[in-house]
Amino acid sequence: MMERNPEAAAQLSVSGFEEHAWLTQQQYPEQSLRHFSAWRFAEGLDLARLEQALQAVIEQVPDLNARYCFNDDGELNKLHATDWRTCVAVSSVDAEAQAEACVQALRSEPWDAERQPPFNALVQQHGQATILAFVLHPVLDQTCREDDLYRMVMNAYAGRPVGAPHLPWRQWQATAQTASALSQVQVAGAGDDAAQIILGEFRSALAEPGMGLDDDFFDFGGHSLLATRIIGKLLGSHGLEVQFNDFFSAPTAKALAARAQVLGQGVRPVLPGQAAEVRKAPFALAQASLGRAYAAFDFGTIFNLPFAMDFLDEVDEALFEQAFADLVERHASLRSTFHFSEGEAYQQIVPLAELPRYRWFWSSHDSAGASLASEAGYRFDLSRELPMRVRFFRDPQHQRQSLSLLVHHMAIDEWSLNVMMQELAQAYQARANGRAPIWDAPAPSFHEYAQREQAKGIDAQHLAYWTDMLRPATPGLALPAVDGQAGVTSGAATTRAEWFEIRPQQALIDGLHGFARQNNASLFGVLYTAIAVALHKVGGLRDLVIGTSASGRTDPAYYDTVGYFTTMVAHRVQFDAQQSVGALIEHTSRMINDSMAFADVPMEQIQQALGMTAADGLLFDVYVQIHANNALNGELPAPEAGSIRYRQIDPEKNQSMFGIQFEIMDNVIDGQRALRLVVTYRSDRYSAAQMARVRTAIEQVLAQFVSAAGADARLEQVAILAG
Repeated sequence: MMERNPEAAAQLSVSGFEEHAWLTQQQYPEQSLRHFSAWRFAEGLDLARLEQALQAVIEQVPDLNARYCFNDDGELNKLHATDWRTCVAVSSVDAEAQAEACVQALRSEPWDAERQPPFNALVQQHGQATILAFVLHPVLDQTCREDDLYRMVMNAYAGRPVGAPHLPWRQWQATAQTASALSQVQVAGAGDDAAQIILGEFRSALAEPGMGLDDDFFDFGGHSLLATRIIGKLLGSHGLEVQFNDFFSAPTAKALAARAQVLGQGVRPVLPGQAAEVRKAPFALAQASLGRAYAAFDFGTIFNLPFAMDFLDEVDEALFEQAFADLVERHASLRSTFHFSEGEAYQQIVPLAELPRYRWFWSSHDSAGASLASEAGYRFDLSRELPMRVRFFRDPQHQRQSLSLLVHHMAIDEWSLNVMMQELAQAYQARANGRAPIWDAPAPSFHEYAQREQAKGIDAQHLAYWTDMLRPATPGLALPAVDGQAGVTSGAATTRAEWFEIRPQQALIDGLHGFARQNNASLFGVLYTAIAVALHKVGGLRDLVIGTSASGRTDPAYYDTVGYFTTMVAHRVQFDAQQSVGALIEHTSRMINDSMAFADVPMEQIQQALGMTAADGLLFDVYVQIHANNALNGELPAPEAGSIRYRQIDPEKNQSMFGIQFEIMDNVIDGQRALRLVVTYRSDRYSAAQMARVRTAIEQVLAQFVSAAGADARLEQVAILAG
């Protein structure tokens, strides 16, 4: 117990947030479940050195070792204890399950704020490995996060300056124009070894074994989705931390290594070893939100993902079925049923022995009377059938094959599609050689992930990040009428949609890629900003909320798992006539990139926290997303030699849940960059005349971006001519 000696430790006032968190703990302890994270280290960790690092961090952030008590006037104060060891426990465990049980037990214990610290570090040794776990009470939510403390401990362990926690969102927002103390800390480069490690990940992700240390990631087809994957693998497999924004300003292995931070070797999040036992699981948080939206749309076809491909070479349909069956066996989400009863919504794996009862594949011989359109409009009963339909067609005139790959969104996201197509090629080649595929490693179960995420719940600090950003924003989008045609028609709202596409000339495509590189931005950041500027000019907007998607895969252990991880996020873009185009692109790109660390909160939860109801619809009308290096443009290995090429067939777009959806199609086809912007809009909200004006505005903004003035032009100088 800490002695409350006012001469030994000064009593400090508490913030309103701390007082609220303390009061919640007293009145509703079940609502004050502590946060936790855990990391596993390979053998070779120096335990004494780790304890010294923990001591340095606890002394650097004294609130970690605070006690809360009343003063003589009956006011709540806090005192900082001086013995850092009260926050640290070192023990040995027989199994990792025992380590996790210790953490869970500590999380659920009542917190005695007068006698116990709000932070605990558990150092647990299991064989030659060491597990480090942090458990934090919500009273620390405006002080630091687990990832902050982990970074600081690794700094101290490596002999670098400890640094400081990231400033809470409210403080960060107030000082957005001034670099924080943490951002000013210069991290020593990781050296030649790190450069070789990063180069190895570049070569693997891009399938470019000839890349060198000075070769540009983006010149070899790199994009933001691959950058996200590489960042996770560098941290998870090599203990190297690099920032997402650094990919655009330092896109070579050598340059990126100079900015990398060495956190430790083989650092991996702790995962339970029970994936094979999970048959029935709740929906993951984002998946649960999608499920409620699916029910609200009467379990219709709006969340169908109607992928389709045209085969330029002959494909063996029997081999294809075998190869796809290998994926169904490997990935439990593809052989799950989904149940939406109000009392219990859940997903359940279909055992392999029962799979023959479910039909999911049709050869071209079985497809008479069907079409790509009829497949795209198929209405799933997800409680009784698998969430996918694979059907071949053959053109009787040209004998070309095409494929409908219809998957329901509850089962996969875009990242999953890339995983599936890559593994399909591996399985097809194996089956062509008369054997089953051999995978490098098992794919962790999505059902296990869903269980763990539901148990963890919503991160309150992450939720506050979004509500603080979006609370003052103007919702929706209002565009002026054109030629007397307003957007909203009479009658009930529908999901009926029209679409068109913008196809820039090759010179403009190349110019936009160069413009992005000159401004240390991604192509997505440039096009996202161009869309925002065009809508600003058409509508005379002061600000605009734009939705986009985030991968949701914060744990590298699940990178090869098929499932629905994706979250929708929203950003508030503000317009200042005096701001330069380059500054707006930089601000917008950084806002999006920095926000991805908070993108685990479903949009539904954010809107509820903002006081919105389901009847209010979405906070945003505009949704922008990118499809880079689309997996539906590729090839399968031919059984003999060569390849079986396929190209994506665009689906007809006649439904949308968004007012206006912009899909950026960025690909390299036959060695040449290709770019299209597919625009889908709700016909009950926007007229064809309004959208024609939006199209013209976007084309003119893109042309001005790559003009001589380019990034230096002020926003007021970007001119939109009537068209």
